[in-house]
Amino acid sequence: MKKKVLSMVLAASMIASMLVGCGQTTQTTEATATETTEAAVTESSDVQETAEEVVTETADAVKTINGDELTKIGLSVAAMDNEFTTNLADTLQAAADEYGVEVVVAQADQTTAKQVEQIENMVISGCQAICVIPVDLTGILDALKSAKEKGVVISMCGCIPESKDYYDVVANVEQLDLGQSAAKAAAEWIDATFPDAEDGSIEVGILALNNTEEAIKREQGLEEIEKLTSKAKVVEVYDSTGASSIPTKAQEYTEMMLVSHPDVKCILAYSDFMGLPADEVIMRTPNIDKSQFGIFGCDYSSAGCEAIQKSINDESTYRGSGAFGVEFGKVMFDTVVGAVDVDDLGVYYEPTFDIKASNVADYIK
Repeated sequence: MKKKVLSMVLAASMIASMLVGCGQTTQTTEATATETTEAAVTESSDVQETAEEVVTETADAVKTINGDELTKIGLSVAAMDNEFTTNLADTLQAAADEYGVEVVVAQADQTTAKQVEQIENMVISGCQAICVIPVDLTGILDALKSAKEKGVVISMCGCIPESKDYYDVVANVEQLDLGQSAAKAAAEWIDATFPDAEDGSIEVGILALNNTEEAIKREQGLEEIEKLTSKAKVVEVYDSTGASSIPTKAQEYTEMMLVSHPDVKCILAYSDFMGLPADEVIMRTPNIDKSQFGIFGCDYSSAGCEAIQKSINDESTYRGSGAFGVEFGKVMFDTVVGAVDVDDLGVYYEPTFDIKASNVADYIK
């Protein structure tokens, strides 16, 4: 570009010299030469500014907590058959798009061996970070350790491995508190719906997913219902760990529950992706008074919010949720790049909130 500017200036000078003494013609030529020179200098200046912008953008490239430039991030999930994980993937993609970071998503279809292979492939393909929702945490520990040893940042979702050899950071929630939130909502509903019920007379079933220590804490929180209202009695806990489809298994267990415990009036679910399938079973089962049946779960989803709103008119029996993570994919991205505060174990705890009939309108998208 400098050569171009110099050529224009020389050409203009030669023309001006040839026309010296020609009166008005000389003045016109000088003006033309000046304008040409100024235009060329302006163009050069614009190019320089553009180059400076490019340099600035490169300097601002996002980095992982390891100090590496983040250009590719992986998301490995147990399955994509529920809104929690699809929403997580969407919000992770949106967060990554802001920095031009590529996202690779893989679902393991509840198969541990498949998840191990997918994590290994993400490392080979050049991911600087991998976010993980495990099928079975124990079964993927070796794959996590190998990835971490290669410098890949490992961010776990909702579970804390036994050693930092297997992970860097965790995006989590206080699981016991989350389970207790659902149990509290259920207890309030039981007391309001059955004011004259005797102690231990309202049967409650629990749909659990005890595939990690953190998940077990959530289930323990659900069992707190017996302490929150004396009317409640937990009659059975159904654990869907190992099922090929958790929502489908939740429906199967609900059908079994109605046979084994025909007087059950309340179901507490590990997540709304188990509570909503249970609601489908209850709503299509004759001889159940829908106004006297309540299902309460955990996590956030738009489908869960819609069901809670319908429950106001008993068009659904899914009545409340202890929730977190409206944009949990962004939270996981932030753990990878160090944009959130973590404790000594590298864990960030997302705040919880309750969704119920009285405030559900605030959460419907």
